[in-house]
Amino acid sequence: MLTRMARLRIVEGDAIFLGRFVKEDVPDIARHFQNLELTAYLGSIGATYTVEEEQGWYDAESRQTAERRTFAVFEKALERLIGAVSLFDINHRHGTATLGVVIYDPEDWGRGFGSEAVRLAVAYGMFFLDLHNVMLQVFAYNERGVAAYRKVGFREIGRRTGAVVLGGQRFDQVYMEITRDSVDLTAMRALIRQLR
Repeated sequence: MLTRMARLRIVEGDAIFLGRFVKEDVPDIARHFQNLELTAYLGSIGATYTVEEEQGWYDAESRQTAERRTFAVFEKALERLIGAVSLFDINHRHGTATLGVVIYDPEDWGRGFGSEAVRLAVAYGMFFLDLHNVMLQVFAYNERGVAAYRKVGFREIGRRTGAVVLGGQRFDQVYMEITRDSVDLTAMRALIRQLR
């Protein structure tokens, strides 16, 4: 884990900031992806990932593209890597994207880091990528995640009934969205003023 390297702060919030991953992060990320609870929330039910597999993820995600923007999430006070947030399937013609977020350590869950990461990523997408609509998918058994998305302003737009099986039990896949008219872009506008 990198603790002494100063991280570039691309978008800054109250408790976290969004930055970029570096290759030295890969072993720490792989360590977190040994947690079966974490991977179940992300849809990789029963899976764990090696350093080599996470290196492949890093190689793909470290290159920003027109269709995907991925950020590392850092706790501000310690500059500690705590997760990732991504806008993907970005459609510039229609101004749409899909969002994914992960806070790695269960000790960091429930502290508002994920909500703030989502809020910052959505505002970034709305302001800098001219997005109008961002959607996400979450499993109904991830009640904490559903509540966090609602807190940020996402609303449920549908469900795929019984689409996910965990432990022999079926759960709905929940679809949620947020639109530009419900996102505060003040913090993003302030970034531009600071550059003048």
